[in-house]
Amino acid sequence: MLIPLTIGKLIDFFSSPQTTFFGLSFPVAAACLALTFAIGAGANTGRAILMRLSGGRIVARVREQAYLSTLRQEPEFADRGAGDIVSRLGIDTSIIGESLTNNLSDGLRAIISAVVGVAAMVMISAKLTGVMLAVVPPVSIGAVIYGRYLRKLSKQTQEALGEMSKTAEEKLNAFKTVASFNAQPIEARLFAKKVDDVFQLMRKEAIASGIFYGSSGLTGNLAMLCLLGYGGHLVSRSEITVGDLTSLLIYTGYVGGSVSGLTGFWTGLMKGVGAGTRVFDLLDRKSAIPLSVGKTLEPGREGPIRFENVSFTYPSRKEVEVLKGVDLQIEVGTSLAIAGPSGSGKSSIQALICRFYDPNSGRVMFDGEDIREFTPESWRERIGVVSQDPTLFTGSVHSNIAYGREQTTREEVEEAARMANCDFIWDLPQGFDTQIGKASLSGGQKQRIAIARALVRKPSLLLLDEATSALDSTSEHSVNSALDQIIRTQNISVILIAHRLATLARAERIVVLENGKITEDGRYSELSRRPGGRFRTLMAAQLALEKNRSNEGEDDEEVEVEVAKPATGAGEDPKINQV
Repeated sequence: MLIPLTIGKLIDFFSSPQTTFFGLSFPVAAACLALTFAIGAGANTGRAILMRLSGGRIVARVREQAYLSTLRQEPEFADRGAGDIVSRLGIDTSIIGESLTNNLSDGLRAIISAVVGVAAMVMISAKLTGVMLAVVPPVSIGAVIYGRYLRKLSKQTQEALGEMSKTAEEKLNAFKTVASFNAQPIEARLFAKKVDDVFQLMRKEAIASGIFYGSSGLTGNLAMLCLLGYGGHLVSRSEITVGDLTSLLIYTGYVGGSVSGLTGFWTGLMKGVGAGTRVFDLLDRKSAIPLSVGKTLEPGREGPIRFENVSFTYPSRKEVEVLKGVDLQIEVGTSLAIAGPSGSGKSSIQALICRFYDPNSGRVMFDGEDIREFTPESWRERIGVVSQDPTLFTGSVHSNIAYGREQTTREEVEEAARMANCDFIWDLPQGFDTQIGKASLSGGQKQRIAIARALVRKPSLLLLDEATSALDSTSEHSVNSALDQIIRTQNISVILIAHRLATLARAERIVVLENGKITEDGRYSELSRRPGGRFRTLMAAQLALEKNRSNEGEDDEEVEVEVAKPATGAGEDPKINQV
């Protein structure tokens, strides 16, 4: 900030020999100025480094905490908007980082430059300074209005970007489906619509910023013209020197640049606030099923699980009642199969047991206590889950089986693999150290790894959701053999959701669920010979399907189910008798 004053004094010094240069000889004064400028350059370097490092640390912490907050939400929250969450963690936090580094640093510098510059101008000529300051109020008012508009626009833009990311992520994750149905042109049009939504918001921002910066630049240039005209008048009257006028003009440029910097700082800050609102909404969101709330369930505690008049609707589909007054008890160490048509509520029962959701009414009890009394972590620690399409993460076979339990030893992993009938692992190139992705695993192998991952937790309850529905007969036989071994040798309660009779027949007890209600409950041998029973109808449909598969050559092995022949007379099912 000494440069404008120094230039003015130099002009007066060289134009008037009797004028002194700050009372010093020129070489000494020049050396002092050079030292001052060197110190300023060092300070500028330190400012840039410190602001970037501190801003980077803040952004890193925000990202970590936002991701942790996401992981602590109920599962439906992430299922509903994974792409939008990724956008918040990536793009929005980057905008916050920009506001906290370059923008904040330049803003603080602009404030100091403006204050010092105005003070120096007042010291040189209060009259000319008054002319210059007359420009500041309208520019400031315009900056406030523009900043508020930009804040609103920034939030809308980030939401549109989140929708765009969500659309792209959803379709890319299902790329084979898109390709199979030749839906590339349709998806391209849908994505182009999302891109256009973002562009239209950016277009509004471009028009607003163009108008604002154009008008503020015009105002500043007109102010400079007035300053030069009035300043020339004061020079002609000898109220100020030519050097003073030169210093004032340069300081005006400095202050004008600072005001422009403050405007950019304000608008950048508003853009950061708009993006930050979405990130802090994620940070501040309270989960519908909060972790670490409740009492810790003792690891060795055993007891039956009981559904007491449970009714349930998904939060995203509140108009559809999935479960309607379900009463069900699962005893310790028993195996239960849940059968029923698609949409009858089978998977919803497992979701409630895992406490991914809470029932709308009724209670899910464990050993006489509502599971909502326990912390979700300690309750889920007792449960092993195998889904219909298990997810294997990037990493080794060992890390996938030991997922969630870092302290698990290699011996425990191998034991769980043997229990799950994962003999194929020992034949892989690096055995348990083989990287998932580099090894080509079949559906049955993935299922058995998923079963081993569930068993390594030593759960007291094993949930299997259609674990064999997408497998061929060989893979199904391997998975079912693993299930037989678990049911026979482990003191584990097993809940099977299945359509295939080969899986249903392995359970000690079968529950038929239809339209959200339990319509039949009993042993396989009882339900299969009950005349007119719903289970018999389901069996007939499934047996016909499996027979068609066999005839078409898709499944050349017989279905390994012993179906009891129903009693003769009324209610016989000829399809079952044929099989």
